[in-house]
Amino acid sequence: MRNAERAEAQTCVTGREDSVVTSERSRAGTKEWIARHSYNVRICHWINVIACGYLLVSGIHIFLDFPELYWGHTGYQGYPAIFKLSDWGISWDDAGAMGNRMWGRNYHFTFAWVFLINGLMYVGWNMVTGQFRDRMLPRRDELTLVNLRADLRDHLRWLARKRTSTTSYGTLQKTSYLLLIFVFVPLLTLTGLAQSPGFTAAMPALLDMFGGRQSARSLHTIGTVLLVLFVVVHVLEVLAAGAFNRVRSMITGKHPLPEEGL
Repeated sequence: MRNAERAEAQTCVTGREDSVVTSERSRAGTKEWIARHSYNVRICHWINVIACGYLLVSGIHIFLDFPELYWGHTGYQGYPAIFKLSDWGISWDDAGAMGNRMWGRNYHFTFAWVFLINGLMYVGWNMVTGQFRDRMLPRRDELTLVNLRADLRDHLRWLARKRTSTTSYGTLQKTSYLLLIFVFVPLLTLTGLAQSPGFTAAMPALLDMFGGRQSARSLHTIGTVLLVLFVVVHVLEVLAAGAFNRVRSMITGKHPLPEEGL
């Protein structure tokens, strides 16, 4: 089991079966380490953490300055809205006092470009090196109903996450990451661009795609909430699987192999 897990880990990270596994010997015994994350994955991951943090905070500031959501091309205070922050006990004036639209817009667009460029570099590198094919693309046997049920059951058993493989992703993880990267993030990007008069003047089809600027804004906000929920689940998974080792592996690139019998 240890040898199979070691080989799988090295294939995932480098694409080669003959890669060397490092080991660390201490007075207490021998501790073996596997190469878990490449430089590209680690650098892009932490850039994304910073960029997404700024995007979320700045996006909240922008929303608070205009705390209602509409559908279609038109929306203003007093116009029928699909969501009003005032329904949750926060008036328009109170929300505006908490937000800073100028600060929010400046940082939101700045870190949107950081996020986009970083994401394109991440996807491009993983395409060239075959990481998506080797590590993220579910195999046909993984997509069976029986396997999906078993994977879902493992995810729901939080205490059992430490015993799962440290070297590969489950089917649900692979599917969710692929949908996030190739479907969800592009839609969030397009709905964001559809709110920019400069982009829509050059690409008016963006407004038609989403049914209007206000519709794009509403979809962008809903997508942001879903993305936050995804991150919350991701953090819970990391905590359940052993936060210290997982975070350390995303910094150093190495992860200790689990003890036999776990």
